[in-house]
Amino acid sequence: MHANRISANTSKIVLLAVALLTSVWAHAQSPTLTLMRSLTTHTKNVHAAPFSRDGRYLVTASSDQTVKLWEVKTGREVQTFKGHVGDVNAAAISPDGKLVASGADDKSVRIWDVKTGQERYNLSGHGGNIQGVTFSPDGKLLASASYDKTVKLWDPHTGKEVRTLTGHTDHVFAVAFSPDGRWLASASDDKTVKLWNPRTGENVKTFIGPKDRSQGVAFSPDGKLLAGSGFDSTVTIWNIDTGQVVRTLQGSGRIEGVCFSHNGHIVGAGNREGMLRLWNAETGEEVLNMPRPAIVFSVRFSPDDRLLATTNGSQIDLWAVNWSPGSAKNKK
Repeated sequence: MHANRISANTSKIVLLAVALLTSVWAHAQSPTLTLMRSLTTHTKNVHAAPFSRDGRYLVTASSDQTVKLWEVKTGREVQTFKGHVGDVNAAAISPDGKLVASGADDKSVRIWDVKTGQERYNLSGHGGNIQGVTFSPDGKLLASASYDKTVKLWDPHTGKEVRTLTGHTDHVFAVAFSPDGRWLASASDDKTVKLWNPRTGENVKTFIGPKDRSQGVAFSPDGKLLAGSGFDSTVTIWNIDTGQVVRTLQGSGRIEGVCFSHNGHIVGAGNREGMLRLWNAETGEEVLNMPRPAIVFSVRFSPDDRLLATTNGSQIDLWAVNWSPGSAKNKK
């Protein structure tokens, strides 16, 4: 009897400790943002602004038909890539930092040399506007998402098409590789997010997305979770292995791209109504909402999570991220 009482008390203490640690952890992961600088030479909406793997550069894609490369530390414009005819909707930097890829309304995917600023390849084959591009973690593949309902895989070093992934029944808006390169995810206007094996082209899983368009997609840093954003004001997070919904994050408006912080603690997204939001990835609690003057198409953390790049209409804002413990919700 005495031993049973000790066991019960020990269990209560353990549960209390776990609850306390969870509370402290959630409280500590409430970042605050301080505007560091704004990049302002684009003349129309910026749709994408990802960092390079080493965090030194930022590449931006704009409706002004250009792609720009920026030095993050100084805000200096390093290159402007010109050649697209139509809105440029997507851009990415190769893992080695030597190539930039972009996709536009002219139905082309283009690959640029970072050092020279010259176009290496103009990849044709899609039958609709290009909405998303991303390099695989090893840099051997480039994926593109299109209004033609397909995802194409390319060899970025030769410009050759590797394969076409079919299965979506409407426009495809975004693509993302898992951190280990094992999977490729795509988000579509058919309200689904699909998981593909990029080596075989097999559609491994289909996740039922938001009640409206699936607009963005991102893997967690450990590759175990997949986040999809939608025009129904939500971000849905799935378990990759089980396919089950882990949690649904409630936002507002038509949510565009979505991202995880590299430490895995935060999910970020912006919307067409000009709202930037951050949520605690573990609890689902909203930890920041910040109205902006214009559309927030893209939200991305730097590789060390010390910076956050957000688009604000035609400009890109670079924020310093403070991870010290703070209030549960920070509004600016």
